[in-house]
Amino acid sequence: MNLLFTLIAAFPLGYLIARRQPALTAYLITDSFLFTFQTLGVLLTWMSGGSGMGGASGLGDSPSGTFPIDYSTSELTAYGIVNLVITLVGVGLVLGGAHVRARRTARRSVVEVS
Repeated sequence: MNLLFTLIAAFPLGYLIARRQPALTAYLITDSFLFTFQTLGVLLTWMSGGSGMGGASGLGDSPSGTFPIDYSTSELTAYGIVNLVITLVGVGLVLGGAHVRARRTARRSVVEVS
């Protein structure tokens, strides 16, 4: 969910919103909202013993129902790092969209003097 949003919406947000700060804010707020639901989905899938899309669960073996719950710290760290990279790529795409918009606007506003 987070990856799809980043690939589909980050560049257009940077391009369509005139200033970079509001574009970044809109991206980060929306991305954080989607990230919360994505994480909840992964957690609930893991706790229910499901594997989501047919593969292994994202956090290791499903819990046995006793507390404390055992989980794979390395897989949890990997999940956080992957999502951090996705967010940073999204910030780069927003800034790239703003840069393309600024260049196109500057190109249109150049006046040639003979």
